[in-house]
Amino acid sequence: MSNDHPSFGQAPSGSQPPSIGELFGRMTGQISSLIRGEIALAKTQAMTFLNYTKAGIGALAVAGVLALYGLGWIFHSIELALALVLPAWAASLIVCGGIFFFVLVLAFVGISKLKKSRAHVPHPQDGLKESMDALKKGAHKDEQ
Repeated sequence: MSNDHPSFGQAPSGSQPPSIGELFGRMTGQISSLIRGEIALAKTQAMTFLNYTKAGIGALAVAGVLALYGLGWIFHSIELALALVLPAWAASLIVCGGIFFFVLVLAFVGISKLKKSRAHVPHPQDGLKESMDALKKGAHKDEQ
């Protein structure tokens, strides 16, 4: 198969060396195919990452649901154990009271953390503004 344009690394077959335009055309073609290849590789890597991530999230979701069922069984077992020494209604109230006490403690901790998080809200526009200012200062320094 004859090819007027030698591939990368081959010497031209004719007596005349390729022109600057031909060399530039080959170079841009090679760069664009390299970029297309890199994009395809990035897509493949992203899809692989997403597939593993989806599988992990699914497994964690199932584990979380089963853990909630298990927690319910533990509380029920505690209630049955207390019912051996107390009336059933008292055992039930004690277990419910313990659960709601734990819920209140976690709610107060969560509210406290959310209030503290307001001080750490990211402001990406500030970083962009600083970068633009630095670029402008650098450009003005080059002009002098």
